[in-house]
Amino acid sequence: MLHAALFFARFCSSAWVGAATLFVIVGVLEVTRGGLDSTTKDILVGIRFPPFYVIGAILAGLAWLGACAAESHPELPRRRRAFAILSLVAVLALMFVDYFWVYSPLAAMVNPAGQARPSTFRTYHEASKYINLIGLMFAAVAAVALNWPSRPTVD
Repeated sequence: MLHAALFFARFCSSAWVGAATLFVIVGVLEVTRGGLDSTTKDILVGIRFPPFYVIGAILAGLAWLGACAAESHPELPRRRRAFAILSLVAVLALMFVDYFWVYSPLAAMVNPAGQARPSTFRTYHEASKYINLIGLMFAAVAAVALNWPSRPTVD
């Protein structure tokens, strides 16, 4: 059971870092490469972001559960485990805050697609970028803490 818990903690935290990084890269490329009108960009906000939050919550949540369940695993020292757990709590908290207090108002601002955006749009958009960046950094810290090789025991 301990081995499975550590596997899920490692796999899910690493998977979220990779998935979120790819999401950001693709999202930036879509918006900056040109050729997409504002209506299409607004539609993409409603299509891409809900799965981003669902998958992020599932992977970060499973990583957190795995780290909690791997309490006495010999390959995961107490301090690193605690660091990973706290980092994953931060990821989940930031995701919650971003979804309910930033993304939801942003989505309302671009719905219906193609309409003029209110002056507060840029503020919310910037807040979302930084909240997600900080969340990704916490996820990376958790993944490193969980995956870092432990010192071999001397017999």
